[in-house]
Amino acid sequence: MEAQNVEVAALVQKIAALHADIAKLPSLSPSPDANALFTSLVMACVPPNPVDVTKLSPDVQGMREELIRLCSDVEGHLEAHYADMLAAFDNPLDHLGRFPYFSNYIDLSKLEFDLLVRYIPGLAPSRVAFVGSGPLPFSSLVLAARHLPNTLFDNYDRCAAANDRARKLVRADKDLNARMSFHTVDVANLTDELAKYD
Repeated sequence: MEAQNVEVAALVQKIAALHADIAKLPSLSPSPDANALFTSLVMACVPPNPVDVTKLSPDVQGMREELIRLCSDVEGHLEAHYADMLAAFDNPLDHLGRFPYFSNYIDLSKLEFDLLVRYIPGLAPSRVAFVGSGPLPFSSLVLAARHLPNTLFDNYDRCAAANDRARKLVRADKDLNARMSFHTVDVANLTDELAKYD
């Protein structure tokens, strides 16, 4: 038990140091410093560890919550950066593999599709809603292109800029451009509409 406490304390100390360095960043936009710090944070958190977050001090729990928010923000900046970069190509979808984690989305979308067909045999939805699709709507793009070629995809995000970026990605693909729409709205206002989806 003592060894486990030492391991937890060392991990918390490492993450606290990363948090302090992240707080000093002038911006969360992609940069060598931001990329290195967030990569180090991910690498520290990915291996299984014995931390029971409910037993952490309130200060450490607060730091953890702030890091979760910062990771979400940095992911948004990363996606916006790559969406802008990809939109510069004549056919942006031909270059999705430039995104550093694109292969993760290929795997994730296959897992999502496999789970759907396992629990809903004969799945052939006419419409699918994606909530919080963001500027790089990889999950819906991959599902539409590889797994559900006859399905319409409505992507919802409350950020108009994210939707504008996402639209630019599908503009050159006639099929996906026709099957994917992007709506700027807060999902909290859509409960009745979302009930209509397959």
